[in-house]
Order: sequence, then C-alpha cells, then structure tokens
Amino acid sequence: MHLRKLVFAALALLPLHLSGQGAYEPVQLFINSSDGIYARGDSVKISARVTAEAEDTLLLQLMSYGQVTLKKKLPRPQGDTLLYAAVFDAPTSCIVRLGPASDPKNVTGVGFLVEPEHFRPGFTTPADLRNYWDRELRQLRRLKPQVETSPAVGLEEQDEQEFVCYKIEINMPSGRPCRGYVAYPRGAAVRSLPIYLYVHSAGVNKLDKRASALKAVSFARKGCIALDINAHGFEDDMPQEYYDHLDKGELHNYSRRDFSGVGDYYFHNMYLRDVRALDYAVTLPCWDGERIIVQGTSQGGGQALALSGIYRGITHVIAIVPALTDTGGILDGRKCGWPSSTNAKFAPTPLGPSVMAYHDGATLVSLFNGDLHIEAGNIDTTCDPAAVSAAFNNAGAVRSKQIFYFPYMPHTRMDIRNNTDWRESVLKQRESFIERALKRKP
Repeated sequence: MHLRKLVFAALALLPLHLSGQGAYEPVQLFINSSDGIYARGDSVKISARVTAEAEDTLLLQLMSYGQVTLKKKLPRPQGDTLLYAAVFDAPTSCIVRLGPASDPKNVTGVGFLVEPEHFRPGFTTPADLRNYWDRELRQLRRLKPQVETSPAVGLEEQDEQEFVCYKIEINMPSGRPCRGYVAYPRGAAVRSLPIYLYVHSAGVNKLDKRASALKAVSFARKGCIALDINAHGFEDDMPQEYYDHLDKGELHNYSRRDFSGVGDYYFHNMYLRDVRALDYAVTLPCWDGERIIVQGTSQGGGQALALSGIYRGITHVIAIVPALTDTGGILDGRKCGWPSSTNAKFAPTPLGPSVMAYHDGATLVSLFNGDLHIEAGNIDTTCDPAAVSAAFNNAGAVRSKQIFYFPYMPHTRMDIRNNTDWRESVLKQRESFIERALKRKP
C-alpha cells in the first residue's frame, strides 16, 4: 500500500452529508464517495459524528485487506469531525473504524477501495481449466442418476394448490447425495420456465443452512423452476440434534480441514452436487431450454461463481459477497478469499495451483459467457472486496457484468441506519438484474 498523505484531525469540521453507519451507536461515519470507490490521486475523506453518549476516549483503527495496520486513541470529539483524509497512488482496500477504547470490537466502520479494477486473482487461470472440469463432469455423469422424490412438508394449502413442490435426493459417485427441494408453478407449459438455483452460505447447524420447501416456493413465485439445494448433502428435515451432531463431529470445521488433493478437497463434491441438481432440472419438461440462473451469498456466492465456469449453459449469476474466491490472494500480497486461514496455508504450496486454482471462483468465472451481477461489502473482513474485485475483473468472456460496492456493508448484517441507501444503490440493482433474467424475450 503506497500512501502519499495521511491526516488525522480530531477537531476539524467536515460537512459531509452522506449516509452513515454504526455498530457503535454513539458514532456515525461519513465518506465523500457514495460507493467508496476512488481513483489514485483522489482525496479520501472520512468524518465522524459523535454524540455525548460515547466514551471519553475512542480508538481509531485502520485496516488494510482485513488486517489492522494502525491503532490510535483519540479524545471524544465534539460534533462533526474530520477523522481521516488520504491520497493513494496505488490500488488498495481499506477500512476505517472508530469505537470505545475499552471495547475494540464494538466499532463503527466505513470502507473504501482505490482502483479496484486493477486487482487480479492470485492464481493464474489454469490453461486446462475447462478440460479439467469437462472430465470431472463426464466422470460424474457415468453414474446414472437415481432421483428419489418425496412430498414437501410445511406448505400452506394455497401454496400446494399453486405450486408443484417436492423433496429430491440424487445419488453421487462419492460422498453424500444431492439433497434439496424443487418447486414450480402448477400447470406450467412445456418449455416455459427458467431454472433458478439457490445455493447456501457457510455453516451446518443453523436453520438457514437447510433447504426448505418454503424457500423453494418463494423463488418459484418469480415464475421459474426453483431449486434450493443444501451445500453438504445432509437431510433437510431432521431434528436440531442431527445438525448439532454434524457440526460438532463429521462436519466440524469442514472449511478449514487439510487436504492432500482433489479427492479430499471439501468443496469439490459441493460443486458436483450442484451440478447434479442442474442436470436433473434440465430434464423437466417445463424448462424453457435457455435460461439457468444461479444465486448465492458468501459460500453460496462462491459456488455461483464456480458453477458459472463449471456448468455449460448457466446464463445468469448473482454472487453476493462471494467466498471461495481469490483463494490465492496471498500470492499477490493480499488476504486470501474465505476460508482465508486455510487458503493462506495451502496457496503457496503445490496444492494451490494444482487443486485450489481449479476450484476458485475468481479463475472459474473466466469461463463464463453469460450475465454477471456481483456485490461487495467495503467493510467485509471475511470476503475482502479486493478478492471480490479480482473475480469481477477476471470475468473477461461474459456477455455483461456489473459490480456494486457499499461503504458500510460488512459480511453479515449491516446497521439498520444504512438500509435505505443500500436498498437504493445495491438491492434495487440486484432486483432489476433478476427481473431481466426472468423476463423471457418475445
């Protein structure tokens, strides 16, 4: 990171009238860019609005690529205060945080990037990437799919009247089967509906990690064949004890486990289960034969980017704060994409280019030739926006692409005070993208 100028002004007034964010309630931060994106040479200015309820001594933290690079204690300012100003002469990803000195984790944050269009994946895209996955898919498809279906449970009577919905289980050559739910409008005409695959974020024992009939129907309401497929191939309608046992046992720290090759690289089978689901969906008579849409957040966003290159025929991808992306970031002097601790351990070894590079959303998206929508959170310390940018920049064969940054977006829930601006600048763009994807051309 090359920084030409850095200013801390504890009592200088800066009248910025942009939306602010705060996890630490007495502090709001404001930035002089609506999306937190700058060119080199631009002046980055961040101000603070601090109420009397704040502690007398505050802690200012600067972070670069998710790592704290500076801590500075400040007396509580009065009113609106210029907190930080800088000019950069190279691409970077930074976060500014302010909170009570007594509790360094209770902070308000705002983030920015300088020239994110210059980030590239740490791994070079393998020359045989397409051939590799074509071979993997041929091997998968040699095993004839055995599809077991069972009735959906938990739907309202009206949903049952309006939608076909059922549970699916499809065999795999190894590991757990593909499991989840399928839903589509009753009476759908032959070749009339797109496929919409929803893939899940990381975790095991929380309710939202399971596929559900309700979620499948909610997507089917958009006018599509909806697939809600859980990431791990476990049962979706078991007592909580079942998931707690998996989380503490067989699937404990699955994202951080060691591997010695493709055979025990956890995410390999995760991707193939998604392929199995799509292979099934394209056999349904009501598929229009054209559109396949994939959406996911975090681990799900990483699956969506990976599938964009693995599965020929995907036409639209919505990847929200994607994980499993730029897993070789450390090779470019940056934080690796999630799971960063594992990736930082393996990326510099032969297993990096021989295994991870073939499963990285930032390399696989280079094979995608459809329409791409990506979202990045500027204060996301799980999936650094620089890693997300690297994937976006490597999507060189797409029909169209768009990326949206938000200065106050962390990896998970954002402070409610920013919801209005986020909905207007990011969510509305996502909804428009999905609406266009679902609208069949005349």
